[in-house]
Amino acid sequence: MRVLFDHQIFSYQAYGGASRYYAELMAVFHRTGTPAFTLGVAESPNEYLANAAYYRGKKVAKGGTSAFLRTYLRNEIATLAAARRYEHDILHATFYDPGVLRNRRGAKLVVTVLDMIPEHFPEFFDTSGWYGRLVTKRWIEGKRTLCERADAILAISEHTKQDVVAFYGIDPSRITVTHLGNKLTVGADQPRPAGVPARYVLFVGTRNTYKNWQLFIEAIAPLIAGDPELGVLCTGGGPFTPGELELLAAAGIADRVVQRNVRDDELAAVYAHAAAFVFPSRYEGFGIPILEAFACGCPAVLANASCFPEIAGDAALYFEPTDRDMLREQLKRLLGDPDLHAQLRAKGLARSRPFTWEATAERTLDVYRTITTRSREAA
Repeated sequence: MRVLFDHQIFSYQAYGGASRYYAELMAVFHRTGTPAFTLGVAESPNEYLANAAYYRGKKVAKGGTSAFLRTYLRNEIATLAAARRYEHDILHATFYDPGVLRNRRGAKLVVTVLDMIPEHFPEFFDTSGWYGRLVTKRWIEGKRTLCERADAILAISEHTKQDVVAFYGIDPSRITVTHLGNKLTVGADQPRPAGVPARYVLFVGTRNTYKNWQLFIEAIAPLIAGDPELGVLCTGGGPFTPGELELLAAAGIADRVVQRNVRDDELAAVYAHAAAFVFPSRYEGFGIPILEAFACGCPAVLANASCFPEIAGDAALYFEPTDRDMLREQLKRLLGDPDLHAQLRAKGLARSRPFTWEATAERTLDVYRTITTRSREAA
């Protein structure tokens, strides 16, 4: 069996959950030697590919629109060349441009649905203007097209699967849930990275739109005001915008909230030294940071939304995603109760253990085998 992964997500993303998923999947396949695969990427700004043993392309800096389009075109050619060079049993699309179908050439099509965010929150996606029409609108509509044409659909949570059924009317028997994994761990004496607060609540990732960052800041501001030792560390998401700085200033906590980008080798320590991790997002397809926090011994306060209860179970505290007072009370409970902190830490560590990239890869390989075997039997 040979699988072709196209270039799409690696042309788009320098880092992020979607490209991490495909990079980790291929890393397991590369280590085990099964299945053989081809990656149709000539160049990429992606950080996960940069040091991957299976990657033979070039690392390029992430630039503006013209740089993106140039990379995209070069990788379109690379994927097409790979499709012609080898006979593939499976074409696994890494995003939703329906143009990927030109590389099918008799292979079975597998599509992974990572989330249904545009379907839930269309107001956050600009489909006007030339980029909106040619890129954003194309992949949003293309996701439905590829799901309808796919031989197998993977969903990264049961909640995402149910969303695909609800929005697209897809037969649920065509969709297999393949939970994601985590490989982040901490050593016994993981040092705290320089430049982070001595005691902090952690926020990970982007802060825009449905991520609910404003509600988080409004909820935590009174706790910070009442505790001179407590701060907030935001990792990823880039520097604070002028609007975010205005929000922090209005809340009176601008000097107690820090934004810092961290390397993967620092991220485990950032989780391990946090007093708590808060994930207030209104929707995620899976939520890898939950597993990362659990695996690093960091108790979590999560929005009671989308797939979070499915992933975290009873190993976290929850709040309604529109209720800042409930978030504040849950966080106050956690920060003020050492026994609860220890209990959630132990539950989180146990909850994280079954979620491995090896398990994700094995379940994915089972789907590959099923659809190729079915094809041979039909012939």
